[in-house]
Amino acid sequence: MAKQTAAAKLQLHISRLKNFLNFTKAFLKKKNPIKMFITQSITTIKELMTVKQKLEKIENRINYEKYKLKKTELILAQNSEHVFLRGRSLNQTR
Repeated sequence: MAKQTAAAKLQLHISRLKNFLNFTKAFLKKKNPIKMFITQSITTIKELMTVKQKLEKIENRINYEKYKLKKTELILAQNSEHVFLRGRSLNQTR
């Protein structure tokens, strides 16, 4: 193998640099990471601003479910004979 001259080495490095820059340009054009970052940042900020509203909705839903549970328990207690409703009289038929 013959040694490469300095001009040939320089030409090779320049062509590699051009290829890399073309690849980088195509990648940035295709993926556009800056635009993606800005979009994701805006979405995150909107999510953070609506967290309080979401928590309130969740709390309201939990309170409603608790209300339904208490109502159901009350109906069941009224429709069945419990010890506390009969004045704690025990059945003595043993």
